[in-house]
Amino acid sequence: MEVKRTPASYHSVNAAFITGETIVDYWLFGTVQARIEQATGLAKAAERLGFAGIALPDHIAIPQRYASHHPSPDDTPSHKADFPDALITLSAMAAATTTLELMTYVYVLPMRDPFSVAKQAGTLAMLSNYRLNLGVGAGWLNEEMALLGHDPHTRGRRMDEMLRIMRDLWEGGVATGKGEFYKFDTVGQFPVPQRRIPVLVGGKSPVALQRAARNDGWLGMYYPMEEIQGLMRTLQLERKRFLDSHDAPATKFETMVIPGALPSAEVYRQLEDWGVNGTIAVPWDLTDAKYDSLDAKVDAMQAFADRFISR
Repeated sequence: MEVKRTPASYHSVNAAFITGETIVDYWLFGTVQARIEQATGLAKAAERLGFAGIALPDHIAIPQRYASHHPSPDDTPSHKADFPDALITLSAMAAATTTLELMTYVYVLPMRDPFSVAKQAGTLAMLSNYRLNLGVGAGWLNEEMALLGHDPHTRGRRMDEMLRIMRDLWEGGVATGKGEFYKFDTVGQFPVPQRRIPVLVGGKSPVALQRAARNDGWLGMYYPMEEIQGLMRTLQLERKRFLDSHDAPATKFETMVIPGALPSAEVYRQLEDWGVNGTIAVPWDLTDAKYDSLDAKVDAMQAFADRFISR
């Protein structure tokens, strides 16, 4: 595909959002096609080969039949697909590495409670020397959310309340619930993380982009390149609007996306021009059985790293 580059002046849309030329970080997607016994091996190889981090998807219990549609039309997971618990798997990966960043991509927040997530993510962040990036989303599989006892139609508003409660617990150790969904007297949760736990928000709806702008970053899925350009422009404006309305200083804000295009130097340069900080790489063909073994996956990772990461 032909990709037209945008002049560097595009960054001037919001200097507080991105300053200067960005460099895309390459993260490995720890897909469901990777067997659970390969998890720590993949993490060690990713660290050795120069990947910035590893990202894991999330499901708890996928119904055999569902009517919900995934935002990416080609992604309709089976109820028999492998989805090991993301935070526990990341914990094992953290123990097997020293510098590799860790991310959920994305953790479906509204089918859980804020207290358990804050406790688990906070503990993992502390034990991994603050390498955890909590990527969260409102979710798409309504039947799974309902199965776990939560109304999928209120998931966005409930998610916003959860994020406020979690941030209070992380930053001060105490929280009080006075919202629409969570009403409770003051509770405590210790120990308190000594560094900020980044929360990145997935989704492309206007509400999702606004939610991302209020937090520490944005995560995109398999979007066409032309759509990514428009989403980045909207996201930059939303981030500037949030910072201006709160008279807040510019802080680190990450933007990551999986482009709906074959990997190429030109695609990644275009993402850089649009202000994207990172992208998720899937170096092997997910449908090809020849990549079942860990060695085959690592060879594919090596080829990807030689082509892009070492440039």
